[in-house]
Order: sequence, then C-alpha cells, then structure tokens
Amino acid sequence: MSQLIAMLIASTGIALTGAPDHAAQHDHTSGNACAACASHGSAKADETKAAATACCTDGSCEGCVAHKAQAYTDAAWPAHNTDLYAKNFQGQTLPVALGSETWLSDEVDSQGNVVVLDFWATWCPPCRAASPILDELQKDNQDALTVMAIGGQRDPEADVRSYVEKHEVTYANLYDTNQTVYKEFESRGIPLVVVMSTDGVIRWIGNPHDEAFLPAVNKTIAADPVVQARLTAQANATQGG
Repeated sequence: MSQLIAMLIASTGIALTGAPDHAAQHDHTSGNACAACASHGSAKADETKAAATACCTDGSCEGCVAHKAQAYTDAAWPAHNTDLYAKNFQGQTLPVALGSETWLSDEVDSQGNVVVLDFWATWCPPCRAASPILDELQKDNQDALTVMAIGGQRDPEADVRSYVEKHEVTYANLYDTNQTVYKEFESRGIPLVVVMSTDGVIRWIGNPHDEAFLPAVNKTIAADPVVQARLTAQANATQGG
C-alpha cells in the first residue's frame, strides 16, 4: 500500500522522497515494469520496498501506471443515478473537454481534485437556490474538491458576470456562450451537476437538490485514490511536523 500511495501522490506533484536515480533503479525506456513495482502489495525485503517507493515517485513505469488504473477500478464509487434528465455519461469522461469557457472568477487549478460542474442560469430559481449548497460543499472540502459553475444557458455574459459580482461564493464561476460542454448532455433542464473523479471519469450526474447528490460527492472524495493519497500525505506531514 505504501508503494501505491507514493506513486499516486507523485502523480499529483507531491514527492515523498528525493528524485530517484532511474539509471540505478531501472530503465524506463525499456518499456518493462521494474520488479519492485510488479511486486506491489507483497511482503518483500526492505530494500525491495525502498526501491518500489523510489521507482514510483514519478509514476512513469508500466507497473505504476497499472497500479494506478487498478486503484480507480477497485474504488467504491457512488452508484450511478438512474433518474436522469440528461444524456448518461456516467462511467465515461466528458464528451467534450473543458477549456473554451471564460473565467468570471479567479482561475483555479482543479488537477488532483474531485470536480463538480454546475450548469446553471441566473433566470433559474432552482439554480440560484443550489448556490448555497455548492458554496458550503466547497468550503467543507477545500483540499479535495473543485466546484466550477458554468453559465451561458440563454443567459448573456453581462447578466451572469453582474450576478456573480453581487453574490460572492467560494467556488469558481465560468461562462460559455456556446454551451460547449453542456449541450453534449442534451439536458431537458437545469440545474445540472456532474461529479468527476481525478481521472476525469464522470461518477454521478443529476440535480444538486437531489438527496443523493451530496452523498455522491462525499463518496467520490472518499473513494478517489489520488485525493486520499494526498490527504494521507498531508496528515502524515502535519503529524511529523
């Protein structure tokens, strides 16, 4: 487990050890997983465990990649929502990548966090009512979650920008007049929230007022191997300090 945690933490940019001497450990260009990585989870000699930790600090060998993929496969993700009013992409990545949006708030880096996308509009009462829910959710999970509200659903940018300026929240606000991502969901209504794990896979889709929404987010955070590895490292660093 310690080897896997080290590798997962490395994938988020946090190193537990100094940079390894890959020439001494193994040749990454050979395309072969190192023996230490291949022995993940087994009781080996101390030097083998140390080699595994060193090898996995950059997560680039085949064994590390395989273990990371397996960690996502084995995680206890929330059950998919079956009461949908949008196209079902649960268990898949976004049909269109983010990136065409305009930031209305300070730009944030969501890498290494669970992400909640909120598609909303200023003219939508249930959307406005969901804002305190999302704000509290962001406040409670600052080290694990990034909430990104994306406006643009028949809503001029000036209206959205003005609303955002008057209603301060802790989560990020963006705008996309072309509704690049939202339209792919073919949703019959808003608000629509999309919960994604750190591998970019959608784990839950639905309404933020659905009683299953908050449990789905919390379960995604608790199951996500990269988030949990980072939180474990932070806790250990605090205790060690």
